[in-house]
Amino acid sequence: MCHYGRMGYIRLESVKVNANKYRGYLVFWAPSLWDTWNVLCEWGRIGEQWPRGVRLRKCADLDEALRLAAEVIELRRRHGYVVKCVPKNHNVAKK
Repeated sequence: MCHYGRMGYIRLESVKVNANKYRGYLVFWAPSLWDTWNVLCEWGRIGEQWPRGVRLRKCADLDEALRLAAEVIELRRRHGYVVKCVPKNHNVAKK
């Protein structure tokens, strides 16, 4: 599953066999212990040690976290990534 309560994640992939390109990207949002929200992004090559890179961004509330996640997902889509796992009850990945 891609969600639990209000937390969730979306997994994206960009695979181009001819170019030997096998990339994965994960956008995860969850509440912190201090009444704020975090958006965590991880990326790397599919099938190798994961993650290759990590970025954590702090948000004031769930709405801000979902807006940020939507921006990141849209940028990945423009770079050729395809959504592979979408949480239920969230419209972050819908466009």
